[in-house]
Amino acid sequence: MVSARTLPGDAGAAVTVACVALPLNLALAVASGLPPEVGLVSGAIAGVLAALLGGARLGVTGPEAALVPTVLLIATKHGVAGVVVATLLCGALQVVLGLARAGRLAQWMPAEVTRGFTAGIGLLLLDSQLPRLLGVSGGPSAARALVLPATWPDWSVHAASVAVGAVVVACMLALPRLHRSIPAVLVGLVLATLASSTGVLSEGLARVGELPTGLPAPVLPSFEGLDLAALLPDVLALTVLASLGSLLATRALDQLPGLTDHRTDSDQELVAQGIANSASAMFGGMPVMGAIVRSSVSVQAGGRTRAASVLHAVMLLAACLLAGALVARIPMAALAAILVVVGTRLLDFRGLKALAEDNAGKAAVAVATALFIAWLGFLPGLGAGVLLSLARSFFSPPKANVRSLLLRNDGRPLFRSLGSDGGDLDVRPPMQVLRVRGDLDIRSASTLSAALQGPPWPRNLVLDLSDVKYMDGAGLRTVRELSDVLAVRGGRVIVVGARGGVEVMLQQAGTWTGPGPHALMSTMDEVLEDLRQQGARELPIQPSQQPT
Repeated sequence: MVSARTLPGDAGAAVTVACVALPLNLALAVASGLPPEVGLVSGAIAGVLAALLGGARLGVTGPEAALVPTVLLIATKHGVAGVVVATLLCGALQVVLGLARAGRLAQWMPAEVTRGFTAGIGLLLLDSQLPRLLGVSGGPSAARALVLPATWPDWSVHAASVAVGAVVVACMLALPRLHRSIPAVLVGLVLATLASSTGVLSEGLARVGELPTGLPAPVLPSFEGLDLAALLPDVLALTVLASLGSLLATRALDQLPGLTDHRTDSDQELVAQGIANSASAMFGGMPVMGAIVRSSVSVQAGGRTRAASVLHAVMLLAACLLAGALVARIPMAALAAILVVVGTRLLDFRGLKALAEDNAGKAAVAVATALFIAWLGFLPGLGAGVLLSLARSFFSPPKANVRSLLLRNDGRPLFRSLGSDGGDLDVRPPMQVLRVRGDLDIRSASTLSAALQGPPWPRNLVLDLSDVKYMDGAGLRTVRELSDVLAVRGGRVIVVGARGGVEVMLQQAGTWTGPGPHALMSTMDEVLEDLRQQGARELPIQPSQQPT
């Protein structure tokens, strides 16, 4: 809720995010083959609606780099009118997906494929924006030129474009090191625009150009003259990309340090993104989705309520209406430089190195997925990455191992005598601890199920997940199945030590946050204290039932 206590922080965050989003939205619109003002209008209209209705209270919505290749393809094949209609249909499909509760499906996406998806978008951005940054008037794409050096003479590099872009890149790389609160993107854009206003740098430099002086009137997009049969596959691809990208962005937002109270309703987020895209189309806008970079900037700048996202969108609208003449002077090479830096950061070499050190197989899948996306396109590349991840899962041994311990209520080991008549084997153990090490994914989920002691079933099954760094949908389903097994037998499941994305998945699943016998705790000491307070006692020995 907005209050006098949170409003100053939200307002400061809104200014910071608007400084980042304004040039980025312009650059993304141009890179998508659309007029630059489309990026501002889309960010303003869709940003307000998604902020008010979304399932992530701190999420920021707007044009995103991940959407550029698909939107550019639609613009090339069907024109600007085709992009507007595709945005409208995408929004309608997202609303249907949200109402059908499809938001939870994102948790099944393997983490290494998600990382490869992000890096693949970075490669596509570099491929399309490096020629624009260099002011190349002809010749092949960056990727083709890299593979075929013989094509380099076809490139005609424009020195002024390179100089202007270098100013922006230098600001984006250097200013954050001086102070993180400096809006490096905006400063770089202003300096590049001023430097290119007069003198040598102004010669032959392409600029944004004149912007409209007001918002267009909202109208339902016209379908006249469009080949809907040819457009529909692109609409489906756009819907999958925008929906998956938004859900992955909110998952990352839930895991940001310091946001322990932030929980996203994925289904509500899909509905809100659908409404935002539909509204963007009615104003002649482009597709949007949840933006993790802008969302994290908002959190780091002090945003704590939806007001931060709403105010950022209002500021974009004010820039569109009041500062059109200034925006028109921005060089196109400066916008391309922004996207080159963004694309490079999306490659995340440091994160890939850390992943390779932890699990070389997952790192290989991430790299392959990125290359598939850059080579084949988003949907084929993403599908190939998922198949490769599944193949790795089935043909490599599970990394996780499970150790089982039987304990008394006070934490002491429970020993069963050997060589007796076996009657004590029918004692219901007060507590069984399953300590899991490694990834709890589709390969190791069955190992967890097989480790459950019973019958007789333990009264309290403690799952120690403190050494689990990653859990996928199969692992979550196994944990929930164990809780169901114990619930019908009068027992309960206590999850201990879950952290990061594992904790978020469990909390979003709802089993451990609502009413019921199960619990989510931090340490074993907390478990033992809980059992002591409940006065848990070991059940008496039950006689064995011998056949008569």
